[in-house]
Amino acid sequence: MLAVLFGNPDRSFYANEVIALAQSGTGSVQRELAALSEAGLLSVTKQGNQKHYQANVAAPVFAELRGLVMKTSGLADVLRAALAPLAPQMVAAFVYGSVAKQNDTAQSDIDVMVVSAGLSYADVFGALEGATASLGRKVNPTLYTPAEMTKRITQDNAFVSRVLQQPKIWLIGDEKQLHA
Repeated sequence: MLAVLFGNPDRSFYANEVIALAQSGTGSVQRELAALSEAGLLSVTKQGNQKHYQANVAAPVFAELRGLVMKTSGLADVLRAALAPLAPQMVAAFVYGSVAKQNDTAQSDIDVMVVSAGLSYADVFGALEGATASLGRKVNPTLYTPAEMTKRITQDNAFVSRVLQQPKIWLIGDEKQLHA
């Protein structure tokens, strides 16, 4: 729920939006919304018969909460933004490993698979340096050309097979582009 609200501090959400986006129960979300509002962490406005909730940027701990959210659940947006200038040259990019499986810790590296015919490792690493700084976690890119990826899939490469069977957080493209 914090990821929804503090990951998007410039917009407000009505309770049902928060429930759907947080994929949590109605009662628990409503209790948390009330508690966070009472603590001054959320601003509440009424629009018609709906209450809209928004992260309170004036709250004394706003920056810390936003930073925490960005370092945990908001990381896909940070990575997408970092890779955006290179996206036209990519077939696919996704987060894999402990972060995608949601069993990471604050010290866990963020593993990113990039498939591109035209980019070098230095290009990708350079693009992700800013994300490493803003997330406060090391970002480890793995880069394959489409031909290398296809070959490793066809040859049932242990590493690639394991990565592809596990959960992924898609940054660019999707499963179809990966196997095209």
